[in-house]
Amino acid sequence: MKTLQKPLREVAAYLAITYVLALLIAFALPNAHFNLLLSVMVPTVAVGILTFTITPRGSRRRLWREIGLNRAGFRSWPAAILVPLLLCGGAYGTALLIGAGRLHLGEISAATVPGWAINFAIALVVPTVIILGEEIGWRGYLLPRFQQVTGRRRAAVATGFAHGLFHLPLILIATTYDTGGARWIVAPSAVLTITAAGVLYAWLRDRSNSVWPVAIAHNAANTVFDLGASAVVATSGSSLAYVAGETGFATLGACVVVAVVLLRWARVWRAPVEAVEQQPVAALHA
Repeated sequence: MKTLQKPLREVAAYLAITYVLALLIAFALPNAHFNLLLSVMVPTVAVGILTFTITPRGSRRRLWREIGLNRAGFRSWPAAILVPLLLCGGAYGTALLIGAGRLHLGEISAATVPGWAINFAIALVVPTVIILGEEIGWRGYLLPRFQQVTGRRRAAVATGFAHGLFHLPLILIATTYDTGGARWIVAPSAVLTITAAGVLYAWLRDRSNSVWPVAIAHNAANTVFDLGASAVVATSGSSLAYVAGETGFATLGACVVVAVVLLRWARVWRAPVEAVEQQPVAALHA
């Protein structure tokens, strides 16, 4: 029982800091779009606070090495890009098929395609670095500590659920995030979707021993959500919000299917749980 006290204390401290900061941002800046960027940085800020408070001085460098920033995890990049693109893009395809949305691509010509492709590539690369602000905390810091308390599969779900709850202040209090649809529907739907997606993120983290593939996958999903929101227009009211995007039931269903498959058959989770104190890995070695 004594061996569980340290990770439990770290989990509780991390969640307390992130949730309090998320609430403060939502209450202080409910209408400012800048609150989105601030919220993204909260998990990293929380890890920084914990580094200089409850982490022993001699363990601080090791803590940051173990987060997984010094390993690229190239082998997991294809899955990190393709799976979110297929899942989230498929949800918008479902919206088109059932009539919840209609395609609105604007003016497309041979002259505009190269510019669109460049913008898409930039959207997949640059915001990934920003998304690290979240994943350093959730999959870099919290996931390994949950794994010390429970099994890998349960830790994947628990981390995803905690990450989902983190979004509630922006959804329920602020006016800048997931604004379509009734709050009592989209809020739980978003939490469940992020919980299920968290299983994919945890699988990428454990498979690669790196947070880079996780950040890539997280940003790929966000990119599709942004593109889908601009390319597919709701046919009536909030119909699109209930089918696609982060709050859509088609997105939720696709993420749940992938989560179930990974929880049942992922090879990386058949091995015994390793303690968070592992040997540092070679920098940028895949």
